[in-house]
Amino acid sequence: MDIAKASALSIALLLAGCATPVSVPALTDIGDRSCDPAPVLAAAVPTTATIDGDREKPAIVTVNAKSGCLQTSDGSALYALFALPDGGPYTVRVSSVPQGASLMAPRTSVLDDKGELIAELPVSSFLFRGDNLTILYRTHPGERYLLVRSDPRTVGKPLSRIKEAVQQTVVSTGYAAMIIYTGSDLPMDTMWSHNGLLRVSVVADKPVKK
Repeated sequence: MDIAKASALSIALLLAGCATPVSVPALTDIGDRSCDPAPVLAAAVPTTATIDGDREKPAIVTVNAKSGCLQTSDGSALYALFALPDGGPYTVRVSSVPQGASLMAPRTSVLDDKGELIAELPVSSFLFRGDNLTILYRTHPGERYLLVRSDPRTVGKPLSRIKEAVQQTVVSTGYAAMIIYTGSDLPMDTMWSHNGLLRVSVVADKPVKK
């Protein structure tokens, strides 16, 4: 690697290391809003299915104070509704993405074409995969919508965890360059919130070769 390429790589890695996620205050109270008894199907965000192995095309939604509101047995909750593609079966990945010190406390339901509940996906199935809180599930016939809403029982509670971080350092001798990787464990203090950033990816199996 020549000096010019090494310098360009150094700058790129430096900028990547300095980039920080947008920090959004945790929304723990949604006030006295008049909430709907059921999600508005016409407001569903479409999702796009990709083939396993191809680059995913996630539907990305920011849930905030202007988002739809549901009246649930647990209290008022903000939500986003996603329309699943026809066909399948699919593997669906739902991720709640941290926004600084806030993270949406998600509850996920699968609905039919009339918006009736088919299944609740267990909250315990959400796991941290990297920075994101993620759940994976396989679709079944008749599943048309995916509802992701905040969990009023969890909102406002603190969340403490350890984040594994990897740092990249470019060392150049003037004639060649190498990248040195070092790791560290960083404590992360987050608050569960009504608001957040959601990513939903839909992936189809590879066609069977005949």
